[in-house]
Amino acid sequence: MADLKRSLSQHGIEISDWLLPPSGHPEEDTPDAVRVSGTESFEPDAGDRLQEQISPPALLPNALGAVLRWFALKLKDPEVAYYLVLLCVAASLIPSKTRLRISPHSTSKVLPILWGGIMGDASCGQSRIFSTLINPLRDLQVELHDRYQQQLEDCETALREHKKEQESNTTGDPPAQPTPVELCTSEYKEKVVAQILARQPDRGLLIEPDDLGIFLQDSGAGPGGRREDRIFWWRLYHGMALKRWEIGNVCTLVPHPTISVIGRTPRYTLRELWSKCKQYGKDLRSCFAWMTVPITSYTAPKENPPHALRRLLRDVYRRLQASPPMHHVLDEEGQQLWDDWSRELHDRILNERNHKIRLLLIDTLERAARIALVLHRLDAACIGAIPTVIVPASTLDRSMQFTMWLQWEAEILLFL
Repeated sequence: MADLKRSLSQHGIEISDWLLPPSGHPEEDTPDAVRVSGTESFEPDAGDRLQEQISPPALLPNALGAVLRWFALKLKDPEVAYYLVLLCVAASLIPSKTRLRISPHSTSKVLPILWGGIMGDASCGQSRIFSTLINPLRDLQVELHDRYQQQLEDCETALREHKKEQESNTTGDPPAQPTPVELCTSEYKEKVVAQILARQPDRGLLIEPDDLGIFLQDSGAGPGGRREDRIFWWRLYHGMALKRWEIGNVCTLVPHPTISVIGRTPRYTLRELWSKCKQYGKDLRSCFAWMTVPITSYTAPKENPPHALRRLLRDVYRRLQASPPMHHVLDEEGQQLWDDWSRELHDRILNERNHKIRLLLIDTLERAARIALVLHRLDAACIGAIPTVIVPASTLDRSMQFTMWLQWEAEILLFL
C-alpha cells in the first residue's frame, strides 16, 4: 500500500488513511478511497517528456488514470492498452447525437466512434486488460436489464388496468412498451446490429468480438472479403445512416449510428491481412487503432483488479451513459493547435511513399479529433460534471500525443 500511496501522490492524488482497510486486511492493496487534488496542473515528469517518442503520454490526469497506471505498473501491463480499451468503451456510451466541430470554417463534425485492436499471443495480460475495463460495463448492462424487466411488469399491470377502463368506457391511451438497452455485444451480424441500433437510435453500442481477426474476415477486410460487407462496416465507422433497401424504396433505420469496436487478435493475423489484401478503398484495417501487448506482461502474476477500480469505472460509465447529447467546439487556442498540427500531418501524408503508412496517417487525423471528443466527455464523467460545450486545447493536445503514439505503434507493427 505504501507503494500505491507514493505512486498516486506523485500525481497529486491522496488516499484517505481513515477509509483504508486495516493492516493485514485481505483488501489492503485496494485503493478504496481516492481523492484528487490539483490534477488540473498535471504533467508527465521530465523523464517521460524525454522519452515521448517511445513512451505513451499520460492520457488521464485524474483519479481514474492514476489507479489504472498503478494497476498496469503492478502487473507489468502496458498502460496504453488500458487507455485504448477504455476510450472505445467510453465512446460507445456517449449519446449518438454528440458531435465536435473542429474548425469553424468547416461543416464536418466529429462523431464519438472509436475502433481499437490489441495484438499479441494468447496471454493472461490481454484477458485481464479486457475484463478489467469491460466487466464494469457488463455490470451496468445487468442493472439496465433488471430495470427493463421491472418496466415490463409495470407495463403489464398498466395494460390490465387500461383494459378495465375500456370495458367501463373510460377513455385513455394504452401504456407505452418499454425498450431494452443494449450496451455491449459480441454479435456483429448485420441483421443483429441493425436490430439493436433501430431499438435505440439515440444510443451507441460497443462490439467486442470474440476474435477480432475473424471479425475482420467476416466484415470483408480479409482476402476475398465481400465488398458489400466491407462497405457496411466502413459506413458505420464513419457514422453514416443505416439504411435498408427495399423494392422501389429506401428506408432509413438509424439516421446517426455510433458503433465502437474493441477486440484482440494474434499479431500474425494482422500481418497476414496487411500482406494479402490489396484493396485500399474503404479499407477497414486503418479504421482501427492498433497496439501490441509486449511479451514482458505475459509473466505478470494473475491478480484481479481492485474492487474500488471496478466501482469507479462503473460510476464513470453510468455518468457517460446518462450525459446529454451536445455539439462541442474547440476553444481558440485549440483551433490554432489543430490547424498547425493538421497542416504538418497533411504534408507528411503527401510526402509519404509507403501507401500503407499513408493510409494509416489519413485516418490518424480523424482519430485524434474523435479521441479529443471522447476524452472531453470522459474527463467530465470522472468528476461527475456536465461536459462543457468548449473542448479546451489541453484536451486536444493530449489526444494528439496519444494518437501519434498509436500511429508510431502501427507503423512498427507493419514491418515486424
